[in-house]
Amino acid sequence: MVLSVSACRSLYPEPHKTIHEMAYPIDTHLDSLYLARVSGYDFWKGDWKATRTSPAIALIKAITPKGINKPLCDHVSGPDFIAGGYGGACFSAHALWENLFSDPFFDPWKNWLDHAAYVRQIVETSSGRMRLTATPAAVRQAKAEGLRSAILSVEGAHVLGATGKATQDLRLKRLTDIAKDGAAYLTLNHFCTTDISEAGYAPTNPWRKIAGGGLSAYGRHFVETAMEAGLLIDVSHTSSQGILDTAAIALKRGVPVFASHAASRSITAGTQTSASRHLDRGLNDAAIRAIVETGGTISVILSPYFLKHATLANGKPDRDADLVFVIRYYEKLAELIDGMGITDDPWKHLTFGSDFDGGISSIPTGMTSGADLPKLTEAMLDAGWPSERIIDVYSENFLRVWQAAQAKTGDPSAQNTASMTAPAAIMPMASQ
Repeated sequence: MVLSVSACRSLYPEPHKTIHEMAYPIDTHLDSLYLARVSGYDFWKGDWKATRTSPAIALIKAITPKGINKPLCDHVSGPDFIAGGYGGACFSAHALWENLFSDPFFDPWKNWLDHAAYVRQIVETSSGRMRLTATPAAVRQAKAEGLRSAILSVEGAHVLGATGKATQDLRLKRLTDIAKDGAAYLTLNHFCTTDISEAGYAPTNPWRKIAGGGLSAYGRHFVETAMEAGLLIDVSHTSSQGILDTAAIALKRGVPVFASHAASRSITAGTQTSASRHLDRGLNDAAIRAIVETGGTISVILSPYFLKHATLANGKPDRDADLVFVIRYYEKLAELIDGMGITDDPWKHLTFGSDFDGGISSIPTGMTSGADLPKLTEAMLDAGWPSERIIDVYSENFLRVWQAAQAKTGDPSAQNTASMTAPAAIMPMASQ
């Protein structure tokens, strides 16, 4: 059932809360558990008191451009996650130092093992409010039972092992391992170019190149193996050519690719002609077309710095924007996709991926933490978004592409196509 804005407001006294619960928001890229693990935060206590110093986090805080509204991190604690009505989130494993160097003597695989164990620990200490979910069907079941979903993922294929021929077979095997452990997706790159694919935005090793600027021969085999394992491929940090190469493989195999936290380079640039490094964080139009042609989705990153190209009166970059700006950005991206003439409904190709707690420059004004996520829903309604669109963007589109990626494995649980959109399926989520 599709509810118009006027119908929502007439049926429910606080329609944004009802639609928010119906939508079961799934953040396709939330770094809160990585941040909590390496800094020693008590996620469920939510006081943001670090019990140890993380050199990686200290480096991020030192070098990342900062906006005004809640820069860098401490965005979504456990209490914020509950108060914000999150349905679930993809929590990625990282190997940040291995972006700077790659040595087989320092196997980054431990980062995955430690992260997966930590996410399980968070679920076990959630007082029955959260469940680890490894399939779209499991997410739907958690929603039906009023539980939140914790979804594993990996940011950067370098997590699987150091670059080099000596580790290539091992890394292929580890693709199967992370899929069996429940990872939904693998981001090809983070901040480094590997022997798999060339990185996009701000690589730490810009001197390393791949012939053609995209996937290597090994990278093509790696991507095919990942798809065979049922992993969704995330191209958020991959070069434009790497995205085109990955999408071409996906088209032949009949699976989608997606971007878990991204932006549009042309929309962000707008009418400005000045060059800026931060524009490289956005997808060019060819990459957007390629993703959509696979049936995939693009999650809009909620870091205003990557959504606008503007300066303040003092000449410094303007790294802040409000929720109305974010909503309009989504609409411009839908208009861009619609103008490509490759889909009947561009809104089926947009998802929600904040990158909160990922060292971003700021979060949208109007929000002080993840507890304010319902304000984004209210802004959607104020902009006239129908209920179906809100539900699609928040959860249904991601579950569809994840399911399509898993379906190639022959896993029966991946074939569950039960709708999440019916109001009758709502159960209040555990809040205590």
